[in-house]
Amino acid sequence: MMITKSSVEKMKKIYKVAQIFVAALVFAACEKEDELILPRVASPVLLVTEDGTDNVMAYFYELDKSGILNQSVGIDTIPVAGLSIEVFAAGVALGNFETGTDGAISIDFTDTKPNEYAGEYKGIAFRIFK
Repeated sequence: MMITKSSVEKMKKIYKVAQIFVAALVFAACEKEDELILPRVASPVLLVTEDGTDNVMAYFYELDKSGILNQSVGIDTIPVAGLSIEVFAAGVALGNFETGTDGAISIDFTDTKPNEYAGEYKGIAFRIFK
């Protein structure tokens, strides 16, 4: 079997058509998804906990990022006073608590340690699992 000039031209055409087909297939396979399956919003507060044997101290802070570009300032934490928090342990509500001027609440427990904190700050609802 001899390779002729016409057979080479045919192979070039087939190769170009195959390239176009693959490119079209790749572009058709890429589809932008505008919405996430589960919409997520960052929590407006930061939670820091200190565990005791029968007590948990939970501190709620707002992050001040105004000095983020200044290495001598950085991100500052501001205690959130008067924040209403609903506390849960293993899915069972332990009660509603309000943070003091230091942004802290103290939760006493007997069996299951509190692991879920829910509330609303600046119109944004949040639920934090710790």
